[in-house]
Amino acid sequence: MQRLGHVVLQTTKYLETLNWYLEHLGLIVSDFLYYPGQRARGPIMSFIRCDRGATPTDHHTLAMVLGPANRYVHSAYQVADLDSLAAGGEYLLDRGYRRSWGIGRHIQGSQIFDYWRDPDGFMVEHFSDGDLFDNTLEAGWAPMTASGLAQWGPPATKDFLGLSPGRDSLQELRAIALALRADNEFDLHRLRGLLKVASS
Repeated sequence: MQRLGHVVLQTTKYLETLNWYLEHLGLIVSDFLYYPGQRARGPIMSFIRCDRGATPTDHHTLAMVLGPANRYVHSAYQVADLDSLAAGGEYLLDRGYRRSWGIGRHIQGSQIFDYWRDPDGFMVEHFSDGDLFDNTLEAGWAPMTASGLAQWGPPATKDFLGLSPGRDSLQELRAIALALRADNEFDLHRLRGLLKVASS
């Protein structure tokens, strides 16, 4: 492993949180995702990079997504190449981790990815060969779909999408019910959009 590359967070107040990071930390957006049919309502996910001026930097250091609860989603660690990524997977498998999704190549950021869950259920990603951009890149826009998360690789799994039956899915249903009654950005229209993503 070479370094921590990025962290992904979920928030019920996506726009407020995004604006805080942009204003206070000087980060800039590389890509926005929106729910299909809801672009006019604005983005629900952003990939955010450090503004290093003319010096190229990772496509994202932080990614944020709108969801029914405020939580950590995963952290991602860069490795040297595809061989290191595959060898790392064998190492994790021997230590009780289970593959969540991969190996594949993302569209936004273009990195080769491999997602794993540790024995406690926390998700980690190994990645390699990601895009680098300077501060002249304008933010891209794309619909969020399960099939649109990768250029190649296996289909996104139920585990990666948070749809696997079990204790976590019951907690997610509880979070959805609470979020729909609270003052936040996760409303019934956003829930419909999220369900479309899961079936796309």
